[in-house]
Amino acid sequence: MSKVFLCGDPHGEFDHILSAIDQWHPDAVLILGDLTPSHSLDEIFKGVKGTKIYWIPGNHDTDSDLIYDRLWRSSFAKHNLHGRVQDVCGVKVAGLGGVFRGQIWMPPAMPLYASPSLFIRKIGKSGMWRGGLPRRHRSTIFQSVYEKLKECKADILITHEAPSMHPKGFKALDDLAVKMGCKIIFHAHQHESKRYCPCNGLCARGIGLRGIIDLEGNVIVPAQVDPRELEAKVRSAPSPVKTQLRRTPASKFRRLNRFNRFSRKGWSNRLPKKERQG
Repeated sequence: MSKVFLCGDPHGEFDHILSAIDQWHPDAVLILGDLTPSHSLDEIFKGVKGTKIYWIPGNHDTDSDLIYDRLWRSSFAKHNLHGRVQDVCGVKVAGLGGVFRGQIWMPPAMPLYASPSLFIRKIGKSGMWRGGLPRRHRSTIFQSVYEKLKECKADILITHEAPSMHPKGFKALDDLAVKMGCKIIFHAHQHESKRYCPCNGLCARGIGLRGIIDLEGNVIVPAQVDPRELEAKVRSAPSPVKTQLRRTPASKFRRLNRFNRFSRKGWSNRLPKKERQG
């Protein structure tokens, strides 16, 4: 049986992916967005032989011109699965990268701009980037891409955004998977490793930060703790109880001092008779 690995957000680190490839020799690797490579993908994966590398973009993959070019101007640009279905080792994989953005489309609301061409018409030439969509919106989900994908059939759906099983997920992704005949959705973005309970016959799996799993859900590389999650836990942790020192009022000291001063004067006269005699 073919081995296919799925990777959560690398965020610029690929050593764990290269090590997993070197150790397990999978037939294919699917990276679910937010690659944000520090070098071209050609340079990062130049030593990989016998393993096909596929990917979808995440919201951070259009953060800068450099990051964009390291992905879309590499030879791996043709392995971008966003908006299409690819046979990967006998498995039909559908890809929907990027995120929903309110300026374009935020389900369940109707889209403000259903397609890239409608948005470009609105912003005009002055708002375009390299003769087309603004760079940021090249990782935005447009309804036109979503609807085109809906007409296809696939075995699994890989997304950057999460489906509705996640508190920050979208039912639109559930509907897409069901319409395409997919049995499971794999997603990243939220930096959480999650195995969701099936919903209406649809399964879903979240892959954590820099985590790697296979198609059966077996963990190949455990996910890392998201620094944001760790910071949130620290903030929500109860504050240590501060020990409060009991302070004696100054007036009490004055009374004691007066008492001691007066008590010394003729102290022996206050003792019982036997004790005075020694």
